[in-house]
Amino acid sequence: MKPKALDEETALSLIFANTKRKKRNINLMTFAKTVDYLVKFYGSQKAVAEKVGLSTEMIREFLIPLRLPKEVQKLISNRRIDSIDMVREISALNEPGKQITAAKTFIDSPSKDVRDIKRLVNVADVSIEDAKKVISDSKPKGLHIFVMDFDDEMYHRVVKRATVLKIKPAELVRTIVADWLKKSNKEAK
Repeated sequence: MKPKALDEETALSLIFANTKRKKRNINLMTFAKTVDYLVKFYGSQKAVAEKVGLSTEMIREFLIPLRLPKEVQKLISNRRIDSIDMVREISALNEPGKQITAAKTFIDSPSKDVRDIKRLVNVADVSIEDAKKVISDSKPKGLHIFVMDFDDEMYHRVVKRATVLKIKPAELVRTIVADWLKKSNKEAK
């Protein structure tokens, strides 16, 4: 959703609608352009912050995508990068070439934490490509996580049983599932 012509009411509506819910329905570039419009309309980031009920710091952060190279802005517009935290970390690299490489590396990386890449580039002084390899090699392969709902009674029973067996509750659940799968495979034959 990209507004064609912004006016104060439309811009405020976009800001309110996309800061008062968990999921934004516009990309960060459109959001940044909307905030920028309001900053120009009201004359300052502070005035916008007061009007929309956000901190001046948040308003400043929402403007960061506008300072990034066009290649990175395109990734943001396409929602390949869709987190203000990621945008902030990429912008901290300062050099446009590093920002572009870090953004592209990030979208192809198994780590969705751009701070991993930034830390290696800045602290260890390695190339972005080497940082990607180090991060990729350090991540567990074939790890899948399931989130399960347990009522309090079931949860406490699992914890109690794991304690008796002197293992972690997650390990107990993994063992139970593995045993169940083995049994199901035997019954299917």
